[in-house]
Amino acid sequence: MPSCHIAPFRRRDVLRGGAFAAASCALPWAFGPAIARASDPLTIWGIPATPSAVFARAVASGALDSVAPGTRFDIWKSTDQMRAGIASGGFKLFGTSTYAAANFFNRGAGTTMVNVVTWGVLYVMARAEDVTQIEDLAGKTVLLSNKNEAPDLLFRLVLKWSGLDPDRDVSLDYVGSPGEAVPLFLAGRGDVAVLHEPAATAALLKAKQTGIPIRRAFDVTEVYGQQTGRGPRIPQVGLAVNPEFLEAKPEVVAAVHAATVDAGAWVLDHPEAAGQLASETLPLPATVIAKSIPYVHLDVQSAAEAREDIEVYFENLMRLDPGIVGGKLPDPAFYWG
Repeated sequence: MPSCHIAPFRRRDVLRGGAFAAASCALPWAFGPAIARASDPLTIWGIPATPSAVFARAVASGALDSVAPGTRFDIWKSTDQMRAGIASGGFKLFGTSTYAAANFFNRGAGTTMVNVVTWGVLYVMARAEDVTQIEDLAGKTVLLSNKNEAPDLLFRLVLKWSGLDPDRDVSLDYVGSPGEAVPLFLAGRGDVAVLHEPAATAALLKAKQTGIPIRRAFDVTEVYGQQTGRGPRIPQVGLAVNPEFLEAKPEVVAAVHAATVDAGAWVLDHPEAAGQLASETLPLPATVIAKSIPYVHLDVQSAAEAREDIEVYFENLMRLDPGIVGGKLPDPAFYWG
């Protein structure tokens, strides 16, 4: 599908794809044009957060040297850059949230989901020892970010599923991004905070340095899995592909997925080395990436394998906001594999 046929996006729709960018940092970044020439080597674009360690390893491993010589890894630094890359066709293979990819697909971009890499990144952080489960949030002030984005919707869903009314039983205190939430929580704002990875790990490391007693109270993904009966699996981030590139280079897409599967296993087995490798490109210290890896539920599966989990996830999100994925479940063409 030609890129000029992409339907217009509301700013709100575009921002939904940036929750993970916000999780990694709150700094403005400059970026160059995303347009690539057909003769340029392939670039795999990652999100500026921990799961991109998998993409960095897939490229660095050399697994793509024979099928796509010169392949490089980079990160998109803002949702505007990601949107421009999709619209121009400059982004051939890129990391994104599954719901953002579905939104692009349903609005005419034709974006295809290749795989899912990470299956949950949301944690409730607490100072008090008596907060150990979601029911303990009754009467608490909760600091959180990304209002009306998927992480916020997920948290409000699990509150409702656990018998808590988000409007009455807790006090939701919103800030713009996890990058803003971390220092505010460390400074004493809110009883608990809902943080993405790697912001949760960064907060713990900073708290340890300054002697502030905070901890992971519980994993939102665990609570979600208890309610769905599907286990702790929220198919949140993976690799998507430009449809024209997929049609022209199916063997490259297959090779990239295979390399990503191998890279995911390597990252889990070598978190320190993975953190060091990813820190060469990501705006994150190697230590934060390495210590965050065990908490992002890494498990690389093709989109076709993950389809049932993805659809359950989208259906749950749409209970609160159908527009988050463009108003409907994407049709089978969305799922590669």
